[in-house]
Amino acid sequence: MARIAPVESATASSDVAKVLDDLFGDWGERWRVVETIANSPALLDMFVHVHTRLKTCSLSDDDREVIDLWMAESNGCHYCIPAHILASRHTGLPDSEIAAILDGIEPADARRQLILKATKAIQETKGGLADDVLEKFQDEGLSRENLFDIIGEIAHCTITNYSNRLAQTDLDNFLEDVRL
Repeated sequence: MARIAPVESATASSDVAKVLDDLFGDWGERWRVVETIANSPALLDMFVHVHTRLKTCSLSDDDREVIDLWMAESNGCHYCIPAHILASRHTGLPDSEIAAILDGIEPADARRQLILKATKAIQETKGGLADDVLEKFQDEGLSRENLFDIIGEIAHCTITNYSNRLAQTDLDNFLEDVRL
């Protein structure tokens, strides 16, 4: 049972209810993670804007799911792991690649390897990459924009991962049976 209850549209302020209803109308399902974040209207607003803006960033959906899977695992987010297994499958990541990422092993795909290495390096150094490491990532094909968008995706994951861990968010029914 959740330690901090999610906010439901029926009991939320009209502004929060509208944000939730609009978002879930687009997604087709209600997600408890977002209802949990709605305990702070300011954080909800920030989450929606970051989530929406990152959909049009320089990273592909596949790239972003590599980051999301790794962040969920490294932050120990019980909710985001199955959520991003599901989302990763929708982007076409094979289960073998999903399992590799969750296990911290290099995926077979070269682009996914590069995204995972850069994410780990940025996360571990808190952005303080050495000059030679930054240069290597750029030489291997990551643009400056890609690197900053990885930071954006890390921020997005930090919001969801930490919120779920703080609240001990219950899994949505559609996530309960998601396994590798």
